[in-house]
Amino acid sequence: MIQTRSLGVKLGEEDCLWIDLCRPDAKELALASEQAGFRVPDRGNIGEIEFTSRVRNLGEVLFLNVPRFQEGEARGAPLGFAISRRALVTQREQPIEALVTIERSLGERRCEGPVDLFLRILEHLVDRLADNLETVESELSELNRQVFDTADHVQHELRKTLLRVGGLGRRLGRMHNTSMGLLRIAAYLQESAPPWFDPDSPPRIKLIAKDLISLNEFEDQLGERVEFLLDGVLGLISINQNEVMRVMAVASVVGVPPTVLVGVWGMNFAHMPELAWRPGYFVALGVIAASIALPLWWFRRRGWL
Repeated sequence: MIQTRSLGVKLGEEDCLWIDLCRPDAKELALASEQAGFRVPDRGNIGEIEFTSRVRNLGEVLFLNVPRFQEGEARGAPLGFAISRRALVTQREQPIEALVTIERSLGERRCEGPVDLFLRILEHLVDRLADNLETVESELSELNRQVFDTADHVQHELRKTLLRVGGLGRRLGRMHNTSMGLLRIAAYLQESAPPWFDPDSPPRIKLIAKDLISLNEFEDQLGERVEFLLDGVLGLISINQNEVMRVMAVASVVGVPPTVLVGVWGMNFAHMPELAWRPGYFVALGVIAASIALPLWWFRRRGWL
């Protein structure tokens, strides 16, 4: 899919354009290249992870790529930007809510050109990343409270908590890939921004880089908290398993006395007074039941059950 929009700014006689590509085929890439005035790279080029493929400056066209961009529960896919004086080309594999929001805002806030639009997109992506990290931090705090402020834990609830902690770790990993990709772009622009960038671009780029650095530090802190919570949940699961083993040990101990008594009364001696005693069978059953009940009572009193 290809979507082309005029930014309402002219460079000489030509309009400045925003060309948005989503899973473009060869024909759409060729059409986008014709409209932009430069060759638009294909998916293979924007998905490479080496630094020289992430940031390239060819003449007056700047190519900036995030090879592993993820938003929400979507799978990781490359996000590419190609910027010239006249056009901004965004290239993606799936819908990105940030781009939809930026497109809606263009009617309310005038865009100064492709560079201004590109920096707006970066700023909005950083804002959304910060919101997502705050959501993860809130969920992590709630999980911490549930795990460590509760005395008794049911085994199946701990398994659910373990899965939730794993989900938080996976989400943090996705955000880390995105934030590091954006940070590399911001760091490159801080050092090597093209001379044709707008005069107000350097302070905006510097602020974006500072925000991303602080978000990366926050990610590291959340990662440590996820590891701590994971260790805590695994420890509680281990304690519960030890409780099960203790109960099994108690059950085996409880089973010893009745086994002995049954063995005694099962011996075929000629002279056993109990065998001729009319209520002897019922008394024997009562003694066996008592030999089971008394150890259970004792273990419960000691807090072992």
